Amino acid sequence: MGAPCNHQGPISRCKIVVPSELDATGLCVLHFTLKIEQQCAELHRQIALRGATPERQAAVAMYIDECAGRLARVASNLCLSDDLKRRMLSTFLSLMNLRDKIAHPASYPEPRRARPEVVSERAAVATAS
Repeated sequence: MGAPCNHQGPISRCKIVVPSELDATGLCVLHFTLKIEQQCAELHRQIALRGATPERQAAVAMYIDECAGRLARVASNLCLSDDLKRRMLSTFLSLMNLRDKIAHPASYPEPRRARPEVVSERAAVATAS
């Protein structure tokens, strides 16, 4: 166990001790998993909107491997609460879904775009209010 977590929220700092497996990140288990899930969501959106070049796919796959390896080491070396176990499983699922997205991008439907008439109707309602 190392120093306290480096996460600084808008109101206060996290004071939970960082496990040695996460020393490089400087984050506690909770904030590390939250960061991964946010990053997975962002990468998923980027891939869905712009597609992924082979180089980008390789970079994302390397990120997934690194995060999954760290999570596995943390899970195997610490006694975690049930809430943290659920959080870690959810994070593993996010990583698995992202890996599936880069491996089989054609299996996901194109992102939906707003129909022009719906956008103009909403604009008209907003200006009338």
